[in-house]
Amino acid sequence: MWYHEFLNKYKAGISHEFLLNFNVRDLVDNCRYIDRFLYEEFIKQRNFGIVAFYDISTGLTFLEPGMEKEFNMITNNKAAELVYSLPSKIFPYIDMALKNTKTILFINHIEKIIPSGDIGSMSIEERMALIWLSEWSISPKISTVGSTIIMMTDNIADVSREILKSSYKVEPILVELPGEQERKTYIEHLLKDNKVRMDLTTDEFAKLSSGLSKKSIKDIKLKAEAEEVPISFEFIKEKKHSVLKKEYGDVLEFIYPEIGFEDIGGMDKAKNYLLKNIVEPIKKNDLRRVPMGILLCGPSGTGKTLLVNALAKSSGFNCVKIDMSRILGQYVGESEKNFKKCLLGAQSQQPVIVFVDEIDTTFRRGDSGDHGVSRNIFSEFLQFASNTNNRGKVIFIAATNRPDLLDAALKRAGRFDKKIPILMPEEKERAEIFRIIIEKYKFTTDITDFMPFAQTAENYTGAEIETVVRKAYEIACERELPESMITSDVLNQAIGKCRPSTKQIEFMTMLAVNECDDKDLLPDQYKDLIDDRERLEELLQEQLL
Repeated sequence: MWYHEFLNKYKAGISHEFLLNFNVRDLVDNCRYIDRFLYEEFIKQRNFGIVAFYDISTGLTFLEPGMEKEFNMITNNKAAELVYSLPSKIFPYIDMALKNTKTILFINHIEKIIPSGDIGSMSIEERMALIWLSEWSISPKISTVGSTIIMMTDNIADVSREILKSSYKVEPILVELPGEQERKTYIEHLLKDNKVRMDLTTDEFAKLSSGLSKKSIKDIKLKAEAEEVPISFEFIKEKKHSVLKKEYGDVLEFIYPEIGFEDIGGMDKAKNYLLKNIVEPIKKNDLRRVPMGILLCGPSGTGKTLLVNALAKSSGFNCVKIDMSRILGQYVGESEKNFKKCLLGAQSQQPVIVFVDEIDTTFRRGDSGDHGVSRNIFSEFLQFASNTNNRGKVIFIAATNRPDLLDAALKRAGRFDKKIPILMPEEKERAEIFRIIIEKYKFTTDITDFMPFAQTAENYTGAEIETVVRKAYEIACERELPESMITSDVLNQAIGKCRPSTKQIEFMTMLAVNECDDKDLLPDQYKDLIDDRERLEELLQEQLL
């Protein structure tokens, strides 16, 4: 896809200067890296007189000796001793070549030449390089001659934003990670030598390797071969986690859930909605039904985070969490750069669930007090979250107990366009939660009917019921009961000792009901209330007083 985008823009004359970014060190097909691929597919057919390569470590080099002679002839041999120089010395002579003969120039590690950050913090050398690169993009002489400049970087956020201003004509081209079919084809190519055993199919290998480059997939194969073990689900998961943590662990939290929908009590309407509108459509590749984003609203402790973990487990999709403490940096431009990397890392895992907890405090427009950092990150998030190309591939799920504090731009249709209330568990749900938590911790009990305890724990959240069960086990241990058994007496005593502590339950419940945009997702007792907005506002005001 990236090559077609590049070729179309080149042929249309949109630009002659391009910035290839992200997966630029990977194989394009089964055996060619980008430089060789572009040479064989693009350069050879277009009669470039000079093919040159530059980075600040190796200086200026040429594809063939004859091309170096051509360059020296154009520059009157004045650059012959400067090929290992910094941009300020060699770029004026490269400029002569670009304007006098059809030249293609590859500039590797462009982020080391014009790094991100405020222009005021750039060195004179970096500013001069920025000026040359910017002017080349709008030079009619370079365009007329047919010369082309291709810059490359792993992370576009590391490159000065000035180069991408609309006043210049530098076209960024995202080189994405291989898709599932591309990974499958490459895996089949790798396994032709039959040097490693497989405990899964190539289709399963291809699905499990989402988010990995071809180089990383090859490393998995080589490590299995070296360790003389078969390629299995656990082997891929372990190696994949290692690769992703090394690449994005500084800006993303990777979630590997242990529980599925069957392990959480209650929330049947929410679970059913997620299965019918996310899991099943994505697996069938019918993305029309998948919402762009989901906002989980409700009191603290009702299981919003637990639900996201269960969705990740039940769907088998990758799951990451945006943690702003990993993103915010102390230097100018660092936070924005980290956030771009965070979003790119999340996108590379598709299909992926991206979880944002307490979104009301995570994304805000901010003010001048933080030099515009919050505003820049907020704007970047809005743009990314509303990109319809991500539908069914990047599933944003956010949780909040104060949806009233969210910016209206976040909640509009096309971003978080489905609001699901996660409310206090009802009686039957509380009974189920008691049973599931006891089974989860493998506690011994002689209780078969948890309904009486569910009735006693009327105002308890799921998190508070878990506290009660753990307290019951503590009491059973102190009494030295056989096998520390949780009896009816022990559980009743624990309920009496652990009082519900969640504050503003009614207020947060009314906020969640008010935010809900689908009656089918509401408990029956709130369905009429959602139509009576005036009454709902009165209830909210009563809670505020």
